Amino acid sequence: MSLDTIDTDNPLPPSSRGAVEPSPLDAAANQSLRELAHRMLDDMFDYTLGVRERPVWTPMQAADRAALRLAQPETPTDPAHVYEQFQQRILPFAAGNVHPGFMGWVHGGGTVVGMLAEMLAAGLNANCGGRDHAPIQIELQIVDWARQWFGFPAGASGLFVTGTSMANFIALLVARRAALGADIRTAGLRAQPQLIAYASAAAHTCIARAMDYAGLGSGNLRIIPIDANQRMSLPAL
Repeated sequence: MSLDTIDTDNPLPPSSRGAVEPSPLDAAANQSLRELAHRMLDDMFDYTLGVRERPVWTPMQAADRAALRLAQPETPTDPAHVYEQFQQRILPFAAGNVHPGFMGWVHGGGTVVGMLAEMLAAGLNANCGGRDHAPIQIELQIVDWARQWFGFPAGASGLFVTGTSMANFIALLVARRAALGADIRTAGLRAQPQLIAYASAAAHTCIARAMDYAGLGSGNLRIIPIDANQRMSLPAL
């Protein structure tokens, strides 16, 4: 059976129909947009190749900031114009984490392969929260590789999250459940003993926020001094 035999809107075979005009929503049929996309890709390749020729970071001037404060658009904007604004107002003033001299925070460096992977992932726009599709299998495979790398036991699993702040929050929820039982998720904290958490003075501020979000109270996080080697002081603990 071909797909044409179940086309209830137009039962005629393709050869009996006239030329099908692409939908205005079918942006892939727009030749100028396709050409712009190829130009974007080439430009980003060139941007990556020339990264060492630029400073790690360039501060925005007042005029650059003002140029980004626009009234909300009431009609669609030409993608070519948007890309021109990207080149002039955004690209020169990035955080600089793709530069080999970037030493700030914990940003990963951008890579060409990573950029291409992001394009493919964005094109799929997969929701890995359920259903039966290949991206879920990819996540499961990578989680299992991580299990093996870190020596976790067979059957251990994990989650992909947005970053270490969310990972620490989830870890705190797991610890809360381990201490108070599974019913904590439905019964809440009202009748439960107060839990206290301990972290070194070098811990990220997301730990205190996680205590807040989990209902444990950021004031119940005990900050422990560290020694010259950045280790938590055991006597102080």
